[in-house]
Amino acid sequence: MSIIKIYIRLFLYLNLLFIVACNSTQELDTTLPNKVAPNNCRINGTLVKIEEITDTSGPCSVYPCTANVKLNNVIESGFGFNSPLIKGDTIKIKFEFTLSETSKEQFPTLEKSFPGLKVGDTFVGDVEKIELIQLENKTTNYEYKVYNYDKIDLRDKL
Repeated sequence: MSIIKIYIRLFLYLNLLFIVACNSTQELDTTLPNKVAPNNCRINGTLVKIEEITDTSGPCSVYPCTANVKLNNVIESGFGFNSPLIKGDTIKIKFEFTLSETSKEQFPTLEKSFPGLKVGDTFVGDVEKIELIQLENKTTNYEYKVYNYDKIDLRDKL
């Protein structure tokens, strides 16, 4: 067998291995839209710490809304989301509909209900990047917000 045939077979084998590896990722059940909205990034994350309540009005003055989230996976980015989020990083995220289970009393017009999240829970959610421009410091920082998520029960996946 010629050396060219060996290289061709090796190349085909490695490509096949790559395709199988990419398709073998664990599927996560989600009700999120198929497309990620512009300026959003879909992540799989785990809550590692819930921040103290600091808001003075609205639902986030009663229920915790902000948490430190470890990024288990960055699934997809929408157009315009150019801030690199890296698997393994921990970022601070504000959950706009609180980390508590939602009810019609809290959010009468909310169509989707959320089960709530606690430390150790894993979820898939769309993170929106909000630019906070501080003119006096001439710096740009980011705040991350989640308006939609699905809690992932890992016991069902084992």
